Amino acid sequence: MTLTLGVRYENFGHVKVPNDARNFVRGAGADIAQRIASGRVEIVPEMYRTSNKNFAPRVGFAWDIGGKARTSVRGGYGIAYDRQPGIISQPYATNPPLRATATLGLLLGSPNFIYSLGDPSKPYLGYPVESQLRLGLDERNGIKGARVALGAVDPNMRSPHLQNWSLGVQHSVSPKTVVEVNYLGSAGHHLYDQRDINRYTGDLLLDSRFDGLNPSFSSITLYETDGNSVYHGGTAQVRHSMRSDLTLRAALTFGKSIDETSGFRTSQWQDVNDRRAERAVSSYDVSRKLTVVGLWNMPFFKHGRIARALGDWQLSSSAILESGQPINITQNAAWPQGDFNADGRNEDRPNAPSSTIKTDWQRSDYLRGIMKISEFPAPLRGTNGNLGRNAYRGPGHAQIDFSLAKRFRVNERLSLQARMDAFNALNRVNLNNPVTALNNTNFGRSTGSAIPRAFQAGLRLEF
Repeated sequence: MTLTLGVRYENFGHVKVPNDARNFVRGAGADIAQRIASGRVEIVPEMYRTSNKNFAPRVGFAWDIGGKARTSVRGGYGIAYDRQPGIISQPYATNPPLRATATLGLLLGSPNFIYSLGDPSKPYLGYPVESQLRLGLDERNGIKGARVALGAVDPNMRSPHLQNWSLGVQHSVSPKTVVEVNYLGSAGHHLYDQRDINRYTGDLLLDSRFDGLNPSFSSITLYETDGNSVYHGGTAQVRHSMRSDLTLRAALTFGKSIDETSGFRTSQWQDVNDRRAERAVSSYDVSRKLTVVGLWNMPFFKHGRIARALGDWQLSSSAILESGQPINITQNAAWPQGDFNADGRNEDRPNAPSSTIKTDWQRSDYLRGIMKISEFPAPLRGTNGNLGRNAYRGPGHAQIDFSLAKRFRVNERLSLQARMDAFNALNRVNLNNPVTALNNTNFGRSTGSAIPRAFQAGLRLEF
C-alpha cells in the first residue's frame, strides 16, 4: 500500500487599479430587480477581491492486493483552483464616468438615423448629429439622452475550483494481458460566466422597445463565478501484447457531463434570471467513445548489412468511434419574429414538440433533415419555451488513422526518422452537427463535414 498526501496553496491575487476602476454598483431596493434599476457606475478601489484561503488538498493511494503484482487498486481525490480570466479586468477601461460607448437604435427608441455616404469636406463628415446625443452624465453616470453598454464585475467573485476523484482496478490476466476498469468524477464550482442583468421577460410586449431594468444602460454584462458542473464516467481498457513487437490496446469510455454554461456565453441564456432552465448535458458531452490503438515494430531485416536500409519500420494505427454531441434548438431571429420571451435578446428556445421525435437518425437523415420547423411550436409571446437546452444529439464520429515510420541510425547518438501519416484513411464522411436555428432554411440539415482523408509526410532528427 502506498499513500500520497499533499496540499497546494494557490493565491492569484486580485485586480486593483487605483483611482481608475469603474464598476456597476447596485442601489437600494426590496429585490434584485429594484437594486439593478437604482444602480449606478462608480469609481471603486478594486473590482473584486479573491480569497486568501485557497488551500487545495490531494490524497492518493495504490494497493497491490496480495503483494504479487497482479491486481492493484488505485484511487485519489484532489482540489485545484484556477485564476480568473483576464477579460474581467477590462470593464473598468470602457465604463463611464471617464469613458463610454453610446448605444442607439430603433429598439432603444432612437429612430432618427440617416444611412448614406459621408462627405469629408463637411463637418462631422456630412452626417447630422443625432439629437439624442448630448454632453453630460445623468444621475447614474450614464450619458444623457443615450444608453451605455456596461461591463461589470461581481465584487464577491471567488476563485473557480475543481474537485477530481477516481477509483480503479487493474488486473494482469496473463503476462501479456492487462485489464483495467476505472471510475472518474469531477465537479466544478464557482466557474466563470457572464450574463446581461439589464433585461427581463416581457419587456418588448407593449411598445416593441427595449427598456431594461435600468434606463441609463443598454446592457450590463456581469462577470461572475456562479457556474457549476459535474461529470461522472468510467473507462474499461484491455492491453494485450501478442508478441514482443506487437501491442494492441482498446478502451471504452462512457459518462455524462452536466452544466449550465458551456457552448455559448451565458448572456445568451433564454432567460437570464432562470439558471435552472439552462442546466443540461454539456455542449461537448460525448456519452460513449471507443478507442483502439495498435503498434507493430516490424521484425523484418533486423540483422545483416541490409538492416540499416530496410529495417526499423514501425506501423501504427488508431480507430476512434464516438457518439454525437448535443445540439440546441433555438430561434435566432429578432423581435417580433423571434425573441419569444420579449426580453430584447435572441437565442430563445421553442416549446417541445407535441409528439415524440425519433432520434435513431442515419447519415442520410442528417442530409435530408432530421427535423422540421413546424414540429416546434412557438410559446406565447412574453414567455419562455419549455424545450430544454441540448435536447438532441448530432451525428456520431468514426475515424481510422495509419502511420508508417522508419528510423535511420546515423551513429550511436544521432538518428533520422521518416514518417508518413494518413488521417481518416478510409475517407469516411463525418457530418457536422445540423443547423439548429429555426429561422434558417437549412434547419435540421447537416451542411458540412469534418476533414476528409489527408496525408502528411515528415522528417525528424533525434539526438
